[in-house]
Amino acid sequence: MRFTDLFKQSDYRIITALLIFLPLLIYWQVYDFEFVWDDNGDPIGHLKNPFVTSPSWTNFWQLFTQSYFGMYIPISYLFWGVLKSFAELLSLPLNSVLHLTNVVVHIVNGLLVFTVLRQFVINKWAVLVGVLFFLLHPIQVEVVAWVSEFRTLLAFCFSLSALYLYLKNQTKFGFLPLVLFILALLSKPSAITLVAFVLVINHFHYKFRLGENFSKTLPFALIALFVIVVTHSIQSKYGENFSQYLIEIWQRPFAWLDSIVFYLYKLIYPYHLGTSYTLSPKFISSQWWFYPLALLPLGLGYLLWIKRKQQPLLVFAGVLFVVGFFVTSGWVSFAFQRYSLVADRYLYFAMIGVALFVATLIANTDKKHWQGLILSVLVFFTTLSVFRQIPIWQNGMTLWSHSVDYEITPSYAILNLAVNHQNYGESLVKQEKYQQAMKYFNKAIIFYSRIIKQHPDNHVKAYSNRAVIFYNLKQYQKAIKDTGKIIEYNIKDVQAHNIKIQALIALKQCKQAKAALKQAQKYKIKVQIAIVNQLKSQCP
Repeated sequence: MRFTDLFKQSDYRIITALLIFLPLLIYWQVYDFEFVWDDNGDPIGHLKNPFVTSPSWTNFWQLFTQSYFGMYIPISYLFWGVLKSFAELLSLPLNSVLHLTNVVVHIVNGLLVFTVLRQFVINKWAVLVGVLFFLLHPIQVEVVAWVSEFRTLLAFCFSLSALYLYLKNQTKFGFLPLVLFILALLSKPSAITLVAFVLVINHFHYKFRLGENFSKTLPFALIALFVIVVTHSIQSKYGENFSQYLIEIWQRPFAWLDSIVFYLYKLIYPYHLGTSYTLSPKFISSQWWFYPLALLPLGLGYLLWIKRKQQPLLVFAGVLFVVGFFVTSGWVSFAFQRYSLVADRYLYFAMIGVALFVATLIANTDKKHWQGLILSVLVFFTTLSVFRQIPIWQNGMTLWSHSVDYEITPSYAILNLAVNHQNYGESLVKQEKYQQAMKYFNKAIIFYSRIIKQHPDNHVKAYSNRAVIFYNLKQYQKAIKDTGKIIEYNIKDVQAHNIKIQALIALKQCKQAKAALKQAQKYKIKVQIAIVNQLKSQCP
């Protein structure tokens, strides 16, 4: 079928309406969600890219010649910049525009998945159920509800558009699929997955022999190779080297097999979904279950393989699933590996395999109770998305408060939770709401104290913020106590010395104030002239 049939043919209009209306209904709640995590972080975040904040020809050129945030995703930043200008032009809240854009692209992706899968499954209602799993499963929430993952949505949209055109005009070579593939790779490098998809489809669907399959896939492979080389050369100039987070080459197949088990578990039981599972390659390779767990997907693969003649579509779906997250399974280095090898967002491409698997099950069974069971599971998963998983992404507090409970080692979630409390406190200070800000700084200090060895500088900053508030509220003894803790961690903290001296002067503790000034001068701390003059006048 053609993509336009979704809107022209009467028998497809109900399906199209469901594929648009249902995800829109459950994801509408994200319109007023805040920016979280990497969206607008301090001091760097995706939305702080120079082109996004202030579009210009200079910044446009930098999009394609420099990496940002350790990534080379110029097309994603280009779209973000355009969307930000659109929001400003119409005086719309930027967070609402970007969140709803994610939802719209996700819906478009669902329509593309339906169109592609209809090439393989005749029963359109079975395909509808499969695509609804793609659209509504709780594991998809992270990509849709998190603005930063627009890059995954966009890369998938370009990739599926390229795949659709490839399937539609398979008998003759076309440049448009390759152009779309380039755009996908420049939206997010993991779009390289399309090469594997083409290879698998050529084998299972078109039954191409190895030589013909290779020649059909070669243009996509060459494009991928070229873009990846360019991406690597640009990122290597400005980005961090993440190879230190990799495990030995011989261990990586086991990491990939273990990740298959992890994702299958999360797909079947998507209740305990987290943001960062803290299952880094280094961590999992040191666990006793690292090698034995790899036997499970091998066994499942063998069962599918012996059924390949009776159920070729199920085997096809299984292969699409496992290649969908192949590049993010520890074979190559990437930034987030320092924290975790697995994440919900890495499964977005692979979910096309899940959709095909479900569609095939529905199409191959005439038993009403089996179809009813699958539909019931879909309704249950949708309910989880609406009432549990989506609200988690409302703001940084809800996100990281939830994640603390689902990380193997919660230090990363605790850090982000502390940072969010600190940021909220700082925003309240700007509004001169000191008492409210104090509550957030107190909580930030409590969280930082749990990870002080890993992040001492953040701990000091939280104390520094609270010391300023204590001083502004004329609670000088408490301000002195906090500055003492800051100086204990960092003897050369300028602000701490200045506040301490000022507080001692305000309490008319001249002897201690002079001693504090002497200590600051000893460590060559620049004390404000006004404070020195105040000390001289009040403590001659």
